[in-house]
Amino acid sequence: MSSEAFVIQPQQRPVPAALKAAVTALAVTSVVLGALYYQATRDIETQKATVAGLQLELAKEVARAAELKSDLNAARTDAQTQATKSAQLSSEVQSKEQALAAEKSKAESVQAALDQEKSRLPPVPFRIEMRRSTVGRGLVAMLTNTSAMQLSVIMTTRNPTTEAEKEKSLQVAPGRKVEIGHLEGVQFASGDQIRLRSSGFEELHYTVQ
Repeated sequence: MSSEAFVIQPQQRPVPAALKAAVTALAVTSVVLGALYYQATRDIETQKATVAGLQLELAKEVARAAELKSDLNAARTDAQTQATKSAQLSSEVQSKEQALAAEKSKAESVQAALDQEKSRLPPVPFRIEMRRSTVGRGLVAMLTNTSAMQLSVIMTTRNPTTEAEKEKSLQVAPGRKVEIGHLEGVQFASGDQIRLRSSGFEELHYTVQ
């Protein structure tokens, strides 16, 4: 009698649906978490790059602020220097104005003394007469030395319309007469002014009629 071996197969139990669902949910969660981790990692890297950029901009702004502060300090120093120079110049101008006022006062005193001295001097001893020119247009001035000595005289003529002036030096013997007119380069007309100057005398003024 042959004997048959009997193998007892283990009995497979069915996987509960809840467990399958849990495993599926776990797998989905794992995928989702992986995706979230990857996205979070990228976001962190982006934020790091942003922070690095902001730090670089901040460093630039700090350097710019330091430069502006340096420029401001330099400007303040320049302003103080200019203020000091301005004060010095103002003081110098004031001193010069005072010196100028003193010189002006001194000049006025000297001029007053000269005017007073002139008022004591006799006028240039000349007689001035006019006649018509016989060789050209205009008038001729006849200047007569009425003193008893030879005089050196400077004659200045002025046209009040054109303001043109001419000057001549004359040497006139006592009692002698000189004539100045067209031939001497001066053509007198009515309204012209004549001044005679000579050392030791007050100026003599004459207006041509």
